Amino acid sequence: MTRNSAVTAFVLITVPANNSGNVVNTLMDEYSEFVTEAAAVYGEADVIAKVELPSIDQLHRLVMDKIQNIPHVRVTRTFIIVPRHHQIR
Repeated sequence: MTRNSAVTAFVLITVPANNSGNVVNTLMDEYSEFVTEAAAVYGEADVIAKVELPSIDQLHRLVMDKIQNIPHVRVTRTFIIVPRHHQIR
C-alpha cells in the first residue's frame, strides 16, 4: 500500500504463550499486501500489526475474516489512525 491509503490502523492481537512468532510470520507472509509491519511485543497484547487498506470495509474483512482466523489468535483490538489533517489542533 502507499501513503495515500484511505485507512491505516494498528491491530493488537492476543495469543497464547509462545505463539507470537508464528502469528507475526503468518501476518507478514500471507497478508503482506496490507500488513506493513508486525512484531511480537510485551504488554497487554502479544502481537501488534500496522495495516494499510483502501477502505474501512476491507479493514473489517481483513481483521474479521483473516486475522481472527489465524491459528492461536484469541482476541484482536483495532485502532484506526486519525489522519493528520483531521486531528484537532
